[in-house]
Amino acid sequence: MRAMLVRDIGEFPLIDRLARAIVGENAALIQRLDDDGFRTLLTIGDDAAAWDGPPGVRVLTTDTMVEGVHFSFDYTGWRDLGWKSLASNLSDVAAMGCRPTYSIVTLGLRDDLPVEGLLDMYRGIMDVARLHGGAVVGGDIVKSPVFFVTVALEGAAPSPETGLLRRDAAKPGDLIAVTGHLGCSGGGLRMMMTGTDIPDATASKHLRDAHNRPVPRVKAGLLMAERGVLSAMDVSDGLIIDLAKMCSAGNVGARLNAGSIPADDILKAAFPDDWLSLALGGGEDYELLFTAPADVIEGLRPALDVPITVIGEVVGGDGSVEVLDDDGNPVVVQRRGWDHFKN
Repeated sequence: MRAMLVRDIGEFPLIDRLARAIVGENAALIQRLDDDGFRTLLTIGDDAAAWDGPPGVRVLTTDTMVEGVHFSFDYTGWRDLGWKSLASNLSDVAAMGCRPTYSIVTLGLRDDLPVEGLLDMYRGIMDVARLHGGAVVGGDIVKSPVFFVTVALEGAAPSPETGLLRRDAAKPGDLIAVTGHLGCSGGGLRMMMTGTDIPDATASKHLRDAHNRPVPRVKAGLLMAERGVLSAMDVSDGLIIDLAKMCSAGNVGARLNAGSIPADDILKAAFPDDWLSLALGGGEDYELLFTAPADVIEGLRPALDVPITVIGEVVGGDGSVEVLDDDGNPVVVQRRGWDHFKN
């Protein structure tokens, strides 16, 4: 039997089916927010969603994934697409030191897309929301010659007294640190696109999941905001280009130690000649890049469930990022990160 396509069901029955696919889990996510002091008034089914909540600062972010630009079904499945479309927004909220609250999802659909695939994508959204927070309260569907998914997500500061993590607050003398490991997402993408043979099934899955199912560091971001970190952002376009954005925002420079860049053994084994380039410019790791005094970073280590690595220091400057080897010699970086209009 041929799979049901979007053209077979039409817009409004499709909206109804997508809403029903997540109604149970989404209700539990909404209840979790209500238990934390938010008051959800209207969700999917009205002209707009509505909610009330405790006093404090709110942030709002959005991200779009376009087929053929940000993903391909050759190496990303429907459920993984759902995970990643929300995870990228969760990471932005985490980088501000906030907790995720309410999201809306907009779909640009070709009429030949399978309905079951879209349902599976929404299940992936629920997968990551269940683990890291937030709930879906609305969205939109439009016809489009190119399939895309846009998610917008609100976040809330943990308390009225807690400041936001910002890009422009880095100061000379601060240390530069990053959570987790870098480069595995870029390595996973390269493996899948080029057909790189990695015989170890566990290693192959690790790299594939790093690209398709990144882990947003929501808990880490909240702790950073509470414990004195002032400047942070997530690593989405690549470490070098993202750090350069932070430095430009704060009118400072950065000096990185190439030997301190955290890359795991699986990436190094899979790409022994190129792991550093992937870690510096591969992008889509969604780890948190931040700056803070040494004592703040040391105080964070025992509180986080993810490792922290100091990779350099903030210096005076005008947005430049310098990468040095262990002897203090400049390292040539072949790929600095992702730019939509240059890559």
